[in-house]
Amino acid sequence: MARQADIQYVAYPVDGNAARKMETTSTRRNAAPASARRAQQKVIAVDPVAVCGIVLAVMMLFAMVVGLVQYRHNLQQTRQMSARVQQLQQENYQLQQTYRSGYDLEEIERIAMEAGMVPAENMERVRIDMSQGAQEEVRMSFWDTVTSLLTGIFA
Repeated sequence: MARQADIQYVAYPVDGNAARKMETTSTRRNAAPASARRAQQKVIAVDPVAVCGIVLAVMMLFAMVVGLVQYRHNLQQTRQMSARVQQLQQENYQLQQTYRSGYDLEEIERIAMEAGMVPAENMERVRIDMSQGAQEEVRMSFWDTVTSLLTGIFA
């Protein structure tokens, strides 16, 4: 058998004799598996101290709003009571004027003397001394003190 000749191809580095491979970046990104896509997503870190601070701030805002509502309600009640007190004072003044103008005090005193009234200057005075027993000092516990403080703050 005869031996065949080896064929050798010589590649010359000349432009244009080799086809270049086209890059397909868009198809590769879409073709990536789901785990690789998740790894590329950005993760936002949450600071627990900041979350607690936000929650505390919201609670304080709520407490402040509740306090403001209570303050406005109490202010309205104070105004109503002040108007009622002024009305009662005016009514009291009118009743005193009616009483003083309707009765003669000297005639009332004369009738009382006839009935047996004794003038205050002639009254026998008796002095009675009273002593109060020693009071025990009431000491509040720590929890009672804390409860009283918080009640005073949030009342």
